Amino acid sequence: MKGWKGLLRYGGPWYGNDAQRARFELGIKQHFPSLVASNVGSGQKAGRRYVGVLTIPHVEFRRVEILFLKNSPDVPSITVDGPSDSPHRYKGNRLCIWHPNDPRAARWLFEDGLVRLVGLIVAHLFREAWWRETGEWLGPEAGHST
Repeated sequence: MKGWKGLLRYGGPWYGNDAQRARFELGIKQHFPSLVASNVGSGQKAGRRYVGVLTIPHVEFRRVEILFLKNSPDVPSITVDGPSDSPHRYKGNRLCIWHPNDPRAARWLFEDGLVRLVGLIVAHLFREAWWRETGEWLGPEAGHST
C-alpha cells in the first residue's frame, strides 16, 4: 500500500515524534542559536526543555527556560532570570505573556512553532524592561493574579 506510514498515528507527546518535533523547531537554530533542547524527567515530570540566552534589543541578555510537560505538551512554562518586578510575572519568575481568552492574534498557539514563541518572549522581556524604566507597559494588558 503506497503511503501507509502516513496513516499510522503516534501515541506519545509531539517531542517524541521526529517529524512533529522538526516542524515545531523549524528555524530555531537560525534565529535563536543559543537555545539547547533536551528531553527531561520521567513520568509526570517528563517533557521537552529549551534553555538558552536571549538578547533583548537595546536592553540586556536573559537566560530563558521553556518547558513543555508531558501532561500538557502544548502549553509552555516560561521562566527567565533577572529582575522579577513586573506586572506580568507569576511566582518563580514565570512569564505571563498572553491570557488564554485573548483573541487568536494576541496569543501563541502550538502550531505557531518555537520561533514565534521565542520571538514573543523577547518582545515581552523588552516590555518588562521598558516598564521598569518608565512605568509604562507597551501593548495590551490583561489583569491576573500572581
